[in-house]
Amino acid sequence: LTLACQLRRLGVDFRIIDKNEEPSTTSKAIGLQYRVSEVLTWMGLFDRFLSRGVTGTGVSFYAGGERILHLRLDRLHGTSGRGAFEPKSLVLPQSVTESLLIEALGEHGGAVERGTSFVEFTQESDGVVSRIWRPDGGEEMVGSRYLVGCEGPHSVIRKQAGLSFEGKTYPVSYFMADVELDWEVERGDVRVWIHEDGMFSAIPMPGERRWRLFVESGKKVEEGATEVTLDLVRRLMAERTGDRVTRATSPTWLSEFRISCRMVDRFASGRVFLAGDAAHVHSPTGGQGITTGVQDTYNLAWKLDMVLRGVAPDSLLDTYTDERLPVVRRVLKNTDQTASVFLAHSRPRRVFRDHVVLPLLRSQTMQKRLTRRMSQLDINYRGSSLSVHQEKGLIGRVRVRAGDRTPDVVFRDAGTGEETTLFERLGRSRPIALFGLDAGAAGGPPARIRRSMEALGCLSVDCSLVLPEEAGRHGGETLIDTGAEFRRLYGVRGEFLYLIRPDGYVGLFQSPVDQRSLQAYAAKLFGTRAVEGAFGAGEMRVP
Repeated sequence: LTLACQLRRLGVDFRIIDKNEEPSTTSKAIGLQYRVSEVLTWMGLFDRFLSRGVTGTGVSFYAGGERILHLRLDRLHGTSGRGAFEPKSLVLPQSVTESLLIEALGEHGGAVERGTSFVEFTQESDGVVSRIWRPDGGEEMVGSRYLVGCEGPHSVIRKQAGLSFEGKTYPVSYFMADVELDWEVERGDVRVWIHEDGMFSAIPMPGERRWRLFVESGKKVEEGATEVTLDLVRRLMAERTGDRVTRATSPTWLSEFRISCRMVDRFASGRVFLAGDAAHVHSPTGGQGITTGVQDTYNLAWKLDMVLRGVAPDSLLDTYTDERLPVVRRVLKNTDQTASVFLAHSRPRRVFRDHVVLPLLRSQTMQKRLTRRMSQLDINYRGSSLSVHQEKGLIGRVRVRAGDRTPDVVFRDAGTGEETTLFERLGRSRPIALFGLDAGAAGGPPARIRRSMEALGCLSVDCSLVLPEEAGRHGGETLIDTGAEFRRLYGVRGEFLYLIRPDGYVGLFQSPVDQRSLQAYAAKLFGTRAVEGAFGAGEMRVP
């Protein structure tokens, strides 16, 4: 749905099918981490998500009837400039997430084709032919340039594409219940009780008294499935928490499940791509699965758009696997480590958790590190072929490098005098070029920077000069760095170029600006012919 919404905003034609007759009604994945809030902001959707979700603040751990640790999850400072968008984490049932995205898709004239099953596909030199079954039982052959499988861990498309899905399933099963609790407690914290028979946790959900209960079953591996009932959940809550007064009522979902940790060996096979749970499944701790899946599709959307419009060479799509594979591998490793420690599937691990990890997490420094890692704000593509960093000298190096996330900053538009932000510009889903000048530059930008801005403009790149408040030269496309927030966050001085991708990552950084290297980089995004035309005659404008 994220992919469909973004492609619709970009004007790309597609069909999105779902074998289910109705949208999801269960909560499933509930944690949207900080990075997702930034993606939703660019899509113009964050406010409606915020109005329906709960903002988490921490985790309280209990043992023997006492709170032994309060883990703060809101210690992220300096992630954006003053007055700019501050990323947030949200707790929101997946059914609500889906309904909000379906609503947004409909506002752009799109719709999910319900009750439509995918059967198989064949690849050809210039496209993919898919066989589907319609709701009326009829068969249809669908031709498309590309096919993206977002159909979850049992993906038919992944299996037919011959992509591996290696990993493991944890030995312990868990019970889950979405219920109402008649207790009077602060709803900001997740509550976790450590017990010798297994962990019990309660997560605040939208709704005055709604909570998700997550319970380690304590069953042996060889034991069969359990019918999860409200009475079972009540008994385990009393035993594990010691609270024999609070009652769970009005269940909307009772389930038993096992946690897996798996991922593909690559994200594409020819013209067929995978995203989300079809490509990777995680422990539910920390909301990493859905957060990673949303970023998969936002990475893929702008690349599909540029290739389908004939703006970019086909090779741009190769970077989808190159960029997402190592990122997902790191996230999966982190979620596995977190699950192994906090869920503690053996007695030695429980001893390590209770006597080593939890005491260490009393440190604010350790809490900030854990929060930062879960937020996915530090995810970067520094090793990607699309991340080129060219900076002279070793002293005073910039903080935001090629491949890094770009923090939001407030500027003043010199032309209109009004405030604008970097994220407002990223919401246009176009590449952005920000140029800086040496402090001693007189009479505006030098000719090579003017030529570079004109050429990138011909390629539909949103170009601006970023000047300090005291610069005094407020010509054309100029953004004033009010309060020097851009300089502080990004650490830039003197002449520079930040070429920012539509997904909010730095593609190219130069200091000073080198036009020849800029052309070589631009060719990766726009093709050699278009770039030569733009930098040569300035007459070839990309649609």
